Amino acid sequence: MKKICVFFVLLFLAGDSFPVHGQEKKSKKQRKIEQMEKVRKLMENQDYVFVAERAYPVMGRSIFLTSPYDLTVSRDTVSAFLPYFGRIYTMPADPAEGGIKFVSKKFDYIPQATKKNGWNIKIITNDGNRRYELFLSVSENGTANLSVSDITRQSIRFNGYIEQRNRQP
Repeated sequence: MKKICVFFVLLFLAGDSFPVHGQEKKSKKQRKIEQMEKVRKLMENQDYVFVAERAYPVMGRSIFLTSPYDLTVSRDTVSAFLPYFGRIYTMPADPAEGGIKFVSKKFDYIPQATKKNGWNIKIITNDGNRRYELFLSVSENGTANLSVSDITRQSIRFNGYIEQRNRQP
């Protein structure tokens, strides 16, 4: 009889330490809602970083990016530090300009909300000697695709995610 009581006490204690299935679902749902709200605020405040994880050149296979590459967006500046894989029609004068690297203070920023709580954003740079057209598609959970076009080379696409921009003091 003592063994049965000890067994039930241990069973009760073990059951108390595991989350109830309904609570687990609520927790996942709550995390999803919090993530959606975070992404919404970043997009509305125009204050975020697109972190590229994979590149998709027009020709060839996708390339997993092991170094940190990004597109940083704020209300007054758009800057890019992205790799480039593909055909170049006009060679740059400086070989160090091999990737997609720019800082733009004059740009058009055209956001559009989607039906599925995401965003489609078109950014066109208007300064410097090279004009870039960027199309950023952001889902409600923060995953994103970026397409970069410029007249001197084939377009390239990246996928990754959106995160909070680190502000410099």
